[in-house]
Amino acid sequence: MLPGPNSGSDQRFGDWRTAAAAAEVRRLASAHWSAAIIQSAAQLGLPDAVGDEPASIDEIAAATGYAPDRLLRLMRALAAQGFFVHVGDQRFAHTSFSRTLRSDCPLGVRNLTLLGGSEWNWAAWGGLADTVRTGVPAFIARYGKDLYSYFAEDAPEAGVIFNRSMSESGRWTSGPVADALDVTGLKTVADVGGGEGGLLRMLLDRHRNLRGVLVDSEHVVGQADPDLREGTLAARCEIVPADIRTAVPCVADLYVLRQVMHIWDDDMCVQILRNCLAGASPGVRIVLVEHLVNDDPEQKPTPAFTTQIDLLMMLIGRGRERTREDFARIMAEAGLEFSGTTATPLPLHLITGVLAG
Repeated sequence: MLPGPNSGSDQRFGDWRTAAAAAEVRRLASAHWSAAIIQSAAQLGLPDAVGDEPASIDEIAAATGYAPDRLLRLMRALAAQGFFVHVGDQRFAHTSFSRTLRSDCPLGVRNLTLLGGSEWNWAAWGGLADTVRTGVPAFIARYGKDLYSYFAEDAPEAGVIFNRSMSESGRWTSGPVADALDVTGLKTVADVGGGEGGLLRMLLDRHRNLRGVLVDSEHVVGQADPDLREGTLAARCEIVPADIRTAVPCVADLYVLRQVMHIWDDDMCVQILRNCLAGASPGVRIVLVEHLVNDDPEQKPTPAFTTQIDLLMMLIGRGRERTREDFARIMAEAGLEFSGTTATPLPLHLITGVLAG
């Protein structure tokens, strides 16, 4: 028989549930410990120090130049997280997790992991409560400037890691985004704020009659995909250095902005869209690739990752993730007719606007 609602047994059952919840909360609240352990593996180059066969701690030490005793303690912790497996006799072998941190992994996340371990990233998240209290982005409170100025003026190596991590992230998102984009009958696609051009390269590879324009800052497009700069696709690709906040100096049938809007406040988003439309003809489409926040409890809840990215935007500047209604309003202010959203298998949606005649 189940205990009654007021019985001592029921109280003990309730205590057990509270204890289990407390243990899970403690685990979540200490997740930064696990993050630091994993990030240190990438920072110290440990995944590259282990090959196809198990490696001893002395071999790992010889390959990295770090003390065996300290490495052993870290490798034990990594193995406990599923990164490497301890096969005995102080020897460690790769797991599928640890292989993703190798510098030669085609779908790896080494640079994204290094980005997570960046000093500025830890500093920003450490100021979350203060940002909520004051409204001042934690990054700006700490460094006195925005993220991109910090990269340019104070920490160029951190900027390199940031750009590499964005390209790494693009390997995961470019395929589903390219699948969802309708380029039927188009002549030219502009990838605005397109980084090193991973998405544009995929579109040009898939559609041989399509021409492309890659638009980003001078520093970023200097690192553009070699095939777009001088390789097999260069004849169909124009690379345009520009500050998209002031001008988007190209003409296209479709403008794609992948995870650009969430960096900026509403006024800047409107300005960037207007810059894209400066030389556009009626019928031109703009597609924003962004996370969507859903505040309707009767609909699918906002993914946890989307809420985390939203907080990161608040920590580093004035950007945010937005609702469908937010994007419709921004597009209308820029002179576009909002024509709806398209889901992808990722927590990203295509938000489309058309320039009316």
